[in-house]
Amino acid sequence: MTDRPRRFREQRPKQVTELASEQLPKRDPERASKRVSRRDPERASKRASKRVSSKRPIRVVLGVVLCLLLVCGIAFAVLRPLPFSLPIGSSPVSTDVRWLPVEPQLLENRIGLVGRIEPAARLLITAPFEGTIKEIAVTEGSHVQSGQLLLTINTGQLEIQIRQVWAELLKAQSNVEKMSDWERSDDVVRARRALANAEMSLNSTKSKLAEARRLYEKGFIPRQEVEEMEERIHSLELEVAAAKSELQAARDRGRGENLQVAELELANVKARAQTLQNLFKQQELYAPFDGVILRPKKTSEDYTENSNNATLQVGQAVKQDAPLLELSNMERIEAMGRVEEADLHQLAVKMPVEITGEGFEGIVLNGQIVNVSSQGKKSDMYGGGTTYDVSVSIDPLSPEQQARVRIGMSARLSIVTYRVKEGFALPSEAVQYDENGQPFVIYRQSMNDKPKRVAVKTGRAVLQGVEVFGIEPGYVQLPEQAIEEPPPPGQRNMQRDAGGGLG
Repeated sequence: MTDRPRRFREQRPKQVTELASEQLPKRDPERASKRVSRRDPERASKRASKRVSSKRPIRVVLGVVLCLLLVCGIAFAVLRPLPFSLPIGSSPVSTDVRWLPVEPQLLENRIGLVGRIEPAARLLITAPFEGTIKEIAVTEGSHVQSGQLLLTINTGQLEIQIRQVWAELLKAQSNVEKMSDWERSDDVVRARRALANAEMSLNSTKSKLAEARRLYEKGFIPRQEVEEMEERIHSLELEVAAAKSELQAARDRGRGENLQVAELELANVKARAQTLQNLFKQQELYAPFDGVILRPKKTSEDYTENSNNATLQVGQAVKQDAPLLELSNMERIEAMGRVEEADLHQLAVKMPVEITGEGFEGIVLNGQIVNVSSQGKKSDMYGGGTTYDVSVSIDPLSPEQQARVRIGMSARLSIVTYRVKEGFALPSEAVQYDENGQPFVIYRQSMNDKPKRVAVKTGRAVLQGVEVFGIEPGYVQLPEQAIEEPPPPGQRNMQRDAGGGLG
């Protein structure tokens, strides 16, 4: 009987089934579940477990969300900043801010240069006189001790000059001796003899004139002879005067300036002789201090006959003052660098410098600036600026450092242009400006204190931000996202002018 109604329902038309479903009341799901549980208990338990498992994640998520909201509310109530008055004329800023701890710290500004290692004590050994190299006792790059023989120069040409000077010296001495005893000189004796002869002739002629006048008075001789005799006396008087003048001139030649000239010539010859004697003693050149032998730098002048030869050889001819060797002291070295003209104003003598290099990796050398050149060097590149040489004195090296640092190595120079051991620096966003362009910060000494506006002074721009003066250790407000409306044109210019003073 149970099969007949089922077959009957299946055979009913579809429209009748839909109409009946619309007119019949809707079934209750709970009643349906109860009926299913009565008919099939196992199937009902599975459905109930599925409904419970589907509702459990929703409850967990709702619980987590409620806990987060509760924590955020507590944190906002505890940590939210107290209300304070905004500067007059400033636009509204979002309240999304944070407090930055402020403590004194080391503030530094540095400039990096590229340079090379050079010896601080450098001695160029030159040829003391013209000659040929007789012996070479050292080689380039060798270490020498103070007083060690370096090389010897042949003195053949120097000996010729010495003999010539000795001959001039003897002549000068003889000339000074004559000038010192000039009254016995040939010129004075000759002038004195000529004066004596002229005086004797004049006296003899005067005696004859007196005798001729007595004879003329007695009428023995004519008057013409007396007149001739008087003319003869007049000419002899002139000869005597001329002889006296010549004698005086001869005596004057041995006095005053002439004697001084002779003495000066003698002094000059003596000095030349002494100089040549000193050069003769320098035929053997010795090291004045401990150091390393280096090749001398090239010069514009050719002091050697074979300028293409880079190294010295025995028998090579050299001129006076020709560079032969260079002796460098390794105990004291320096670093040489160049600075651009744009950064020149930041450098000064005695600024501390740290020197590092790839050739002595791991070693940091300390020093200070000893000289900044006043003469610039133009760059060979088109449009390149002028550079200036910078000399850095390096502190004495330890034996380990001397073993690794070499002359000519490249070096990196880190020059400390500004240093404050305990200064305060803030990000530029933390410094605000009032309507008068005066900088200030929102400051609190501790997180429990009330924020207040503190006027500050800005200093230099450093690596940590902007140096500020007028605050103490504490906390400064730093907005994370400052959303501001564009200020009026006048205020915009004022803020830009005030911000320019931060550097």
